[in-house]
Amino acid sequence: MKGFWLSATMSLAVPALGGGLTATVDAALARSPAVAEAAARERQAAAAGREASYSRLPRLTARGAAMRGDDPLFAFGQLLQERRVSVEDFAPDRLNRPGYRSSVTGALELGMPLFTGFELTRARRLADLGAAEARSMGGAAGQAVSVAAIEAHLDLLKNRALLAELDARLVSASAEIERSQRLSRSGLVLGSDHQAALALLSSLKAWRAKTRAEADAAAARLNVLTGHSEPADGQLGPWTAPLEDDAALVADALASRPELAAASRRREASAVRRAAANSVLLPRVEAFAAVTSVSDGLSTGAGARMGGVRASVAFGDPTWGARRNRYKEDEAAAAAAAAGAADAARGEVLGRAAAVRGLQAALPELDEGLTRAASALDLARPLYREGRLSALEVLRAEEARARMTEARLQAQAGLRTQWAALAAARGRLDADAVSTLARSLEEVR
Repeated sequence: MKGFWLSATMSLAVPALGGGLTATVDAALARSPAVAEAAARERQAAAAGREASYSRLPRLTARGAAMRGDDPLFAFGQLLQERRVSVEDFAPDRLNRPGYRSSVTGALELGMPLFTGFELTRARRLADLGAAEARSMGGAAGQAVSVAAIEAHLDLLKNRALLAELDARLVSASAEIERSQRLSRSGLVLGSDHQAALALLSSLKAWRAKTRAEADAAAARLNVLTGHSEPADGQLGPWTAPLEDDAALVADALASRPELAAASRRREASAVRRAAANSVLLPRVEAFAAVTSVSDGLSTGAGARMGGVRASVAFGDPTWGARRNRYKEDEAAAAAAAAGAADAARGEVLGRAAAVRGLQAALPELDEGLTRAASALDLARPLYREGRLSALEVLRAEEARARMTEARLQAQAGLRTQWAALAAARGRLDADAVSTLARSLEEVR
């Protein structure tokens, strides 16, 4: 059995991802659909801004039409446009019954907005706000992806370290069980103690199988996030998380958290739309120049030129009041959402900070407990060989050491995960924060 557990331990050796935690986060961000979507939204808003800017430039429009009819007004107007009116065309019979006439018209018109009631200015402003909101949401998505990648990375490191500890305990416990079995056959050890020791050994084996499954699950999450199938690189160890006081953390979150910036941009956009509804009575003024050509389809025809300024004002729009109220309530809803996001940020920051402080305070006690459990196991083995302890007591010491190891690994991984989540809650989970975490996982030689 000893040889079996040694070979199982060696089978855990797997190729590591070369860059450690930093490479894991970079790969997850590069592969994230949420980050890609936010980037596309930002480009979309930038394109809308360019569209609004280009709408200020002159626009050339071409029109054409082909018609045929015997309407007297149409027929006489066609002659006037072709500049082919003669005295005979004023004869009553010819005026009343002109017969069928054909008309082919073409026109080029150049128009340029002079005043749009600030519509283009607002469109440009909305596009800028949309780009800023998309940029902020991209930052929020990136930080959420980074937290998920860090958590999966740390879970894998924790479970790999726990597997190594359980394998060591199983190798040792299996040797003690073999000795207990020989002594039980000789009647030197109670059969009940031997059976209880076997039950503890089975419990350790089940624990290892569960930990192996959890390690595989963490590796699968990393594979989905990064596209890499290799386990993460690094080692959990002692670390003191840098932490400011609660007031500074909350102030930093309110100033830097991307979700709050996005909510603020949405509120500004609602105010711009409300202003647009209030300015519906402002005129729209456009300058234009047109060149037209009219013929009967057979001759060359005649041309005409026209230019001027035209204006339009929307009077009597029955939807104006409802539209104004809609944008007013939209602005109020955006303001309430921004306040809610600020409250959520405060709560999350304070909760994460408390969790970091709690784990940091627990780690010295867990270190001491693990030291005592290891010492108890070292003392139990010689006593067992001297016949002063049963195999059951030794296996209980083996299990106690494994439990303390698991508790310390969970605290070490949890401390880093909570600190990363706190940095994201503050809007500060950037490359420097990831580097800080990555350095905490470097193996101490």
